[in-house]
Amino acid sequence: MLREPFVLLAALAAIVALVFRLERLPALEPIFRRLPSIFWVYMLPMVATSVGLLPDESPLYGVLTRHLLPASLVLILLSSDLRMILRLGPRALGAMLAAVVGVGVGAIVAFLLLGRLLGPEAWKGLAALVGTWTGGSANLLAVATSLGLSPDAQGIAIVVDTIVGYGWMGILIALSARQAALDRRLRADRREVGEIGRRIADRLERDRRPTTTADATLLVGVALVVAAGGMAIGRALPPVGDVLTPYAWGILTVTTLGLLLSLTPLAKYDGAGASSLGYAGFYLLLAAVGAQADLKKVVAQPLWIVAGVIILAVHAIVLLSALRLMRAPSFFLGAASQASTGGYSSAPVVAEIYQPGLAPVGLLLAVVGNVVGTYLGLAVGQLLAYLSR
Repeated sequence: MLREPFVLLAALAAIVALVFRLERLPALEPIFRRLPSIFWVYMLPMVATSVGLLPDESPLYGVLTRHLLPASLVLILLSSDLRMILRLGPRALGAMLAAVVGVGVGAIVAFLLLGRLLGPEAWKGLAALVGTWTGGSANLLAVATSLGLSPDAQGIAIVVDTIVGYGWMGILIALSARQAALDRRLRADRREVGEIGRRIADRLERDRRPTTTADATLLVGVALVVAAGGMAIGRALPPVGDVLTPYAWGILTVTTLGLLLSLTPLAKYDGAGASSLGYAGFYLLLAAVGAQADLKKVVAQPLWIVAGVIILAVHAIVLLSALRLMRAPSFFLGAASQASTGGYSSAPVVAEIYQPGLAPVGLLLAVVGNVVGTYLGLAVGQLLAYLSR
């Protein structure tokens, strides 16, 4: 068993690197299309622990949670150019607002229906699902660690995210062939869709450039300083209820500081790989979480799949109702829903399927979800904690 912390870190990094290398192989593309990289980054360390290769306890895991997550969040949030997001227009932002509100309401409905059957960590697990289905995997991890969700329960959330989330993505793709009929039912006006795509595509392309040593050192320095400062502020703030612990305050502070930095010239460094560097740290932390989980506990929770279906069913009802009210085209059903439930990696793909050339709209809507995911996840967690008493 690999217990020495540096050797353990190397093993986790090797697993993450192997997953992303295999993802690029054409022969394995069908597998990764159905079970994405986040699934394998979590599951492989969990299997390695189950067979005795990795320990389920190590000082390394706590160090990564306390320090790597906030630094990675700073780098990821640098790409949240709020000015460019506002250029999406009221219908696009209205659709995204409806999408994330639908997820939050769906989690509350699922808790009221199944909370007692899901176990003592039900409210924490559902809050983590709100984080991932309004923003993405980084938000799931931020909410889960802030609430003290166990590694086993985090694994259940990731499995639900994969099975239910990608099942919903398949439904959205199938509905793309019915856009004309959907638009008639929604009484939609499609004129602004193409204009939105043209407004943002040039900006995204203009900021892209190779990463230099100066870029990398600046990004690492900024991430560590902001993370250290934000977590120190969190430790100084008083706990509030079951959710706003000093660690949760720190994560919220780091998130807010990262968003503020996205309004400065540092936002341009996302074109030099800021978010890629942030996600590298995030996936390393996710592998560490997987190594602490018990495979048997993760796979023996079928009711959580039902809870996930309830959340996304309510999400769909709220989003479709909002689109009809705004007379927005069904393009925003695909783009906003997948941006919310799938995040950066899949939202541009679904947006492109619905309307060729509009992948950037899906990307920008995913940024919106990434911005609000941690806040909404913790807010819903606070409400569910109250309901669980």
